[in-house]
Amino acid sequence: MQKHRTKRILAAAVWTVMAVVSTRSFAGPFSMRISGDPETLDWNLAHTPIETYVLLNLMEGLMGYENKSLQPVATLAESYKVTGNGTVYTFKLRPNVKWSDGVALRAKDFEFSWRRLLSPLTAASYAYLLFDVVGAEEFNQGKLRDFSQVGIHALDDRTFQVTLKAPVAHWIHIPTFWPTHPLREDIVQTHGTAWARPGKMVSLGPFTLFAYDLDSKIILKPNPYYYRSRGNITDVTCWIIKNDTAALQLYESGKLDFLTDISTLDLKRLESRKDLRTFPYLKTGYLGFNLTKYPVDNIHIRRAIALSIDRSKLGMFLHGGQTAAGSFVPPQMLAHDKKLGIAFDPAEGKRELKRSGWDTSRALSLDLLAPNWDKPLMIAQYIQSELKKHLGLTVSLQLFDHKTFRSQLDLKTYPIFEMSWGADYPDPDNFVSVFQSRAGNNHTGWINPEFDRLVQQARVETRPAQRLKHYLDAQRILQVQDVIVFPLYYEPNKALIQPRVSHLDLSPLNYLYLRKVDTQ
Repeated sequence: MQKHRTKRILAAAVWTVMAVVSTRSFAGPFSMRISGDPETLDWNLAHTPIETYVLLNLMEGLMGYENKSLQPVATLAESYKVTGNGTVYTFKLRPNVKWSDGVALRAKDFEFSWRRLLSPLTAASYAYLLFDVVGAEEFNQGKLRDFSQVGIHALDDRTFQVTLKAPVAHWIHIPTFWPTHPLREDIVQTHGTAWARPGKMVSLGPFTLFAYDLDSKIILKPNPYYYRSRGNITDVTCWIIKNDTAALQLYESGKLDFLTDISTLDLKRLESRKDLRTFPYLKTGYLGFNLTKYPVDNIHIRRAIALSIDRSKLGMFLHGGQTAAGSFVPPQMLAHDKKLGIAFDPAEGKRELKRSGWDTSRALSLDLLAPNWDKPLMIAQYIQSELKKHLGLTVSLQLFDHKTFRSQLDLKTYPIFEMSWGADYPDPDNFVSVFQSRAGNNHTGWINPEFDRLVQQARVETRPAQRLKHYLDAQRILQVQDVIVFPLYYEPNKALIQPRVSHLDLSPLNYLYLRKVDTQ
């Protein structure tokens, strides 16, 4: 009975979504799916993958990625120079760049955005990205109140200057990322927290925010003042579809032009399709431990769990090209090491459980937090099965929609969580710095001064071999010594693209630039 009832509910969900799409009032030549409502479209605050495709087409930064080499090039900046032995970056802005309301872009728009990103009142998860700047961390912590003493200055309308505390090997990647994109102070002052809504937001990218219907769709329209050429897309509809099967049926019916996050069972069926494309992706799926919660505050429990999960089998049932992970830093990046980490050894896992002091005659149970999407659910069920089989642990799955999942992460409600990290910029710093004690994206409650020191040393190290050593040593502390994360898998990006769409590409950062796309 339950099986038939589930089918009826799913069929109803698909029919409802298709009915909405078929009667949509803003039909556009390009449509795609996002799997949930964005937490926010405020680019100083946005910090999840769901915002990515929308923000990348609303805004641009000083620097950007124009090809697969992932070498940053000047974007809103016309040029830049580095002086002061690698500590002073001076950006000259392009002339005649205008916001979507026709107002000229000025260097002060970057200064305001970066000040807001660092402000303690903003509480931005990515504020730590700027902590290499003189005075930035002190300003963020409230120790420095005079922002003029921070190394962020608009020298004139077209000149923006940043002064670092020391040379940082990867720093030129930082101004490619959306939290650092410019923002108009007058817009924020006029509209307050509502500035990121349709009719109030102004943007610099190829599109503007035309409409946002909660739990339904986001519509983008061309920016009439965009400073460079783009493809022939006249509007973009981002359909918010949480159900993977419903999304695929919409694609099959021609209602969607582009689809990612395809369910695992559908991937198996579609693997020979010509419109299913595979793109490289710098991404690691992992299991995280929240040290503020019992029983994983005990390192032997954490180690027992890591020893008892066989990662090699994940690709067999996920059907997305997943491979077992070693280091937290993924392949094709400096500091990747496929042998780094804890190998599958359930017998040793049982011994670790005994070392924890737990009375093995008593049942041990714990909660696992995960998003309620197809793939995370299957992985969570596999972990549940592995820990029951090898350790006798009872794992209760706590599954939530995207927004609730993120809030539970921030609240550190559950002892273990399933998550993934995709690169924001192609440098190992972007992976290991997540777990610094001061990082806004560290959901583990873990603080290790030696780990923090190694990450900071790697940032300012100019010798490649020594930089590599620091990052590998930091990962050994993270994964082996303290067992804070357990990397599970690496995976490429799988996407369905309609034949009528051309020049669509996904970068290894999962960046989709619609300004390059044409439709027939």
